[in-house]
Parts: sequence; C-alpha cells; structure tokens
Amino acid sequence: MSSSAVSSSTSVTSQQDTGRVHLEMGSDGIALLRLAPAGTKVVTLTEERLRSLEESIGELESKADLKAVIVTGPGPKMFAAGADIKLIQGITDPVKGAEAAEYGQSLFAKLGELPVPVLGAIEGPCLGGGLELALCFDVRIASSDGSTKIGLPEVKLGIIPGFGGTQRLSRLVGLPKALDMILTGKMLSAEKARKTGVIDRVVPAERLLEAAREEAEKLSKTGRKGPARKLRGMDHWMSKFPPLRGFIAKKVAKTLSRGQARFYEAPPRALELCMDAFRLPAAEGLKREAKALGDLIVGPTSKGLVHLYFLTERAKRLGRGEEAIDLQRAMVVGGGAMGAGIAACMANKSIQVRLCDVATENLVKAKARLQKALAKKLARRRIKKHEAMAIQDRLAVSTDWGSLAQTDLFLEAVPENMQLKAKIFEQCKAKGLSEDAIVATNTSSLSVDEMAENFADPSRVVGIHFFNPPEKMPLVEIIRGKATGDRALQTACKLAVRLGKFPVIVQNSPGFLVNRCLGPYINEAAALMAEGNSPEAIDQTMLDFGMPMGPARLLDEVGFDVAAKVSEVLSAAYPDRMQPDPLFAAMVEAGFLGQKTGGGLYDKTGKQPGRGRAVLAGLRQLNGGESRSASRSEILERLIYPMVDEAYRCLDEGLVESESDLDLGLVMGMGFPPFTGGITRYAEREGLRTIVESLERLAGSKDPRFMPANGLKERSRS
Repeated sequence: MSSSAVSSSTSVTSQQDTGRVHLEMGSDGIALLRLAPAGTKVVTLTEERLRSLEESIGELESKADLKAVIVTGPGPKMFAAGADIKLIQGITDPVKGAEAAEYGQSLFAKLGELPVPVLGAIEGPCLGGGLELALCFDVRIASSDGSTKIGLPEVKLGIIPGFGGTQRLSRLVGLPKALDMILTGKMLSAEKARKTGVIDRVVPAERLLEAAREEAEKLSKTGRKGPARKLRGMDHWMSKFPPLRGFIAKKVAKTLSRGQARFYEAPPRALELCMDAFRLPAAEGLKREAKALGDLIVGPTSKGLVHLYFLTERAKRLGRGEEAIDLQRAMVVGGGAMGAGIAACMANKSIQVRLCDVATENLVKAKARLQKALAKKLARRRIKKHEAMAIQDRLAVSTDWGSLAQTDLFLEAVPENMQLKAKIFEQCKAKGLSEDAIVATNTSSLSVDEMAENFADPSRVVGIHFFNPPEKMPLVEIIRGKATGDRALQTACKLAVRLGKFPVIVQNSPGFLVNRCLGPYINEAAALMAEGNSPEAIDQTMLDFGMPMGPARLLDEVGFDVAAKVSEVLSAAYPDRMQPDPLFAAMVEAGFLGQKTGGGLYDKTGKQPGRGRAVLAGLRQLNGGESRSASRSEILERLIYPMVDEAYRCLDEGLVESESDLDLGLVMGMGFPPFTGGITRYAEREGLRTIVESLERLAGSKDPRFMPANGLKERSRS
C-alpha cells in the first residue's frame, strides 16, 4: 500500500521539517514518540513522515519491555497540523485517494492497537490528520496554552476526514457533537475539546509531559490500556437509537440543502459517514470513508477550494515585508459605518485607535456597535470580560483630533467626495502628523494619486480599501498610487493581515478591482429590471449560481447613493460600457436608498417588495411599459460574462499582477462562488470561447457594451 496520499487539514510543510518522527526509549519502559525533531515549526503528515511513523511502530512492536507510549509534538505550541495541502492538490485519481485513506486508517490503527497504553501529549494545532491520529490514542492530554486547537477542518477544502475521523470521532463523542465538529470544520480550544469529550484532561503547558507520564505509569501499574468509554445520556440516545438518529439526519440534511451549503458535496457525504459509524461494522464504515475521500479529493469543488487556500496563504505573505511598520497607534477620521467598523477591527487587534467625527451621534453609535459585538463574543465565551474591556479601552472617540505626533497611521473614511477627502488630508499635516506616519484613504473608487498631490512626500500615501461591513468582509484592496513607496505599501499589507484580512495589491485606477468588476454586474441587473424582470427572479438566478446574495438585494445593502457615485466614476473612465443605469439616480432622487432608509427594492426585512418598486415601475413606463421575462441562461450570460471580460481587462491593463489576484479578490471581495476556485477557474470550465461568442452575440443583438476585449478574444483562441 502506498502512502503517497494524504489525510486532510490546512497547512503547508515548513522548510525546517525533516519529514521524520523521532523515537526515544526511556529506561522505565515508557517511549516518547515525537512527530518531528525538536525545533520543527510546523508538523505535517507528509509521505516521508507516515513511512517514518510506520517504521517506529514496527520498532515499538518489537520491544518486550515496553510499558507505554507517549506521542507528542517537536516542542511547545506544535503537535500536528495535518497534511501538506500540496499532496491533496496532487491527487487526481479517486482510486489513489481511497488507497491513501486506507493506508492512513490502517497505520493509525496499528499505533492504537499496541498492547500497551498509547497517550497523546498535545499542545498547539491538532488538526485534520493530526486529530485523526490522536483519536487512536487511549488517552489524550492537552495543554491549556492558547495555541492548542483541536479540529477536523477538511470540509473547508471540499473533502471529509479520511484517516478514520468520521468513524472514530462519532463513536467517541456521539453523533450530534461529531457532526457539529466535522460539518463546520470548527477548531476547539483545549477546554472546549475536553467538554466535548475529545480530550480527557487539560493541564498547564509546563506540566504536559509530566501529566502524560503520570497517566502512563498509572495505567501500566493497573494493567489497563485505557479508561472505559461509553456514550451516556443524550449522546447515547441520539447516536444509538435509530429513530432519534434518523431525526438528526433529516434535520441536518435539510439545512445542508439550503443556501450556499447546497453547492458543497462534502458535508452530505460526511453526514452519511457519521451515521455509518452507528449502523455498520467498523471495517465497513472505514471502507466507505476511504471511498468518499477518493471521490471528493479529485472533484472540482475540492480543487477549487484548495486553489483558494494557496491564494490566501500567498496573500498572508504580503504582510511580511521587511519595510513594514508594526503599527501601534492609529487615527481614523469618519465615524460612519465604514470608519466605525475599521476602528473596531483595529481595537480588536491591540491597536490604540482614535476615531474622530464632527457628529457626536456617530461616535456614540460606533462605541455601541463595538459593545454589541463584544457582548456577543462574551455570550459565546469567545473572549473574557477583561479582554472585552481592554478592547473598548483601545477605541477612543472624539470630535477633536488632538495632536497626531504619536500617530503611526492616519486613515480617512469619510464619504466619497474628493474635495472633502483632500481637505482631510490637508488638515492632518497641520495637526502635527509625524513625517514617518503612513497616510491612508479608504476610498472605494477615487484616485489615490490625486489625494497624494499636496503631500511633500507622496510615497507615504496608500489606499486601504475595506469592504462593508469591515468586521466581516475578508478582503482589503491595497491601492498603490504612482508615488506610493514600498514602506507604505508593505505596512498596509501587514495591517490587513494583522486584522485577519486578505490583502490584494491593486494599481490606482477608477473603481480599482472589485468595484470595477462589480460595475457591469449591477448595471446589467438594473437594465434587466427595467425590461420587466422582477428583482426576485434576477436575485434567485444569482443565488442558484452560488452568489451569497442577488444584485437587487446587494444594491439595497450597499445603498443606491453609493452605487450612483461609483457608477459616475466608472462611466467617466469607461463610457463605452459603463454608463450608469437610470435606476440609480431615480432611487436617490426619490430618497429610497436601500436599507439605510428603511428599504429600497425590498423592504427593511429584505423579504418583501419595498417602496422603490414604484420608482422601478415608473422607469418601465418610460421604456414603453413592455414587460418581458428573460430566461435564466440569459440572466446568467448578461450578468456574469461581462464580469469575466472586465476581470481580464484589469489583468491586461496591469491593474493586478496575476489571475490569482482576480480569483482571490472577487471571491473575498464580492462573494464570487468559492467552490468555483475563482472567476478565472470558472471561466476556464465554462469555456472562454463560449463566453466570447455569447458576448459577441449580445453586442450584436442588445448593445455594443457587451463586446469582449481583445485580450479575452485572444485567450479564447488558444
């Protein structure tokens, strides 16, 4: 059996990783098996490490005086982060994938079947294959250190735990708890893992090996291999009683069939496998698990999600520039939704931030917004009370800027008005801003170069474009102006990564990347509505495509005032294909801006028609009053294909560096379906020739705005 495949998790092999385990035999008969030599920063289950583990197990089997085995990591804060994702990426044959799973299952079982107690001393990540290995131990002891994270995140890569995870975890903790871990891919702290039943004991980091040795000696003296395990209470009834088990399965299956969850194959397969743990013999359950891994690991969803994983890792590396400043103090000007959200993100990541606005009401709302978010975290026990208080203390609010002498970062987040933003930039110099400070704008469409014109040192000016709401949206566009220096650029990238975001570097250009690609999408949606297509029909088509929300609902969320301003900027730059639809200005004139005014195309709940339907009806009357219903395929072609064309235009103009930036930017910035792997992966599968031919047909029958760029045409011929 080959070990050339993989368990599953989310890490890449460290350059310091030798790929081998390290076995130490104690004079007392207790063996210490380290999953990597001391000093290894990241442990992954590579082919070499699995073979080395197999050799060590063989050596342990030959020891007549062996009393117990303690399995641990190479040192503090590291156990096993799972498999090298490159191995997952490399498997293209489902048979090979299944064989890999069978190898891992049998190898881990072999360790667990040693005739002596096998204990785990766990600190740091114990994820994916690392946890599947630990599930074969007789006793699992974990460090209380914050680095300890327990989980099976395979579904995030479009696969299932394939080295026994679905079977062993289900039998250990029961069906409901196993499903909660496997279907969400959540990571548990040591204490939460103990309460779940995955971990037997939690001890301080300095006592981890000592406690493991105590347990080993205790078991050895009593002649027991491990504690007796039996599901009790509701865990027992929900797992072992078929009617209750069926009830759970039906409820979970219903959830998995709705929303974006319906596009992912792994969760339903995981549900069935966890059920198998209680209705099939162990060997048969493991066999089905191996086949499921083989099927999923070669599928387009897994390949797309693995592709995105590597793009996120690439984005994180942008925050490691040598010239980047480690920001300590920031000033955010503009206390609206964006400024308040950005300031809250900074406060959560240990940055002292001062939020300023001329309106006291906005500042009060900003503090209340942060308090509400912290209250939710406290209720869910994600943070402690003193941590919440410290975060609140780090966010200061004021109508007075005060002195900026100690400020590392000055960021404006006022409305999209060039005169207002230029005035803000001029004032920051007068307030004593240090010549070393980075000066940033959160503009979504305006020119960074124009804002930098009045600075003696424009190399300090950079665009840091967050998306709304900043606390949730994972992308940050880092806008490089003509004069932006590496120090400012790298600092902006480092800030984004520190805030838990993914930076994408974009050259200064109208609309930048995301809004420029979003422009034709929302414009065409408005045109379809003016032709008589209902907002519900258009939105449902896009939901069925995999978008998180439809364009009509998106317009309500963003606001028609914002859409109008961005459209004006885009139309000035690209008049041949981005003239703003009349709907935007009409909604602004009527005062129906969307959710911020109590509703737009939809009401405040987002479920029923809103006051803006009257505006839409008026536009239809101006167009002749005729109504038509476009087919789902026409809606798809008119909304998605121009977006593909615009993305490649951005690439050909040098707005971004690579197709990878297009994929990551549009998935993280506008919700392009992650399971596709990104817009360029989608375009390749759809067929560039198909897209070009459709756009040319639309250009001839509808409007010249659909005509694809030469770059896309040339790609379609290759």
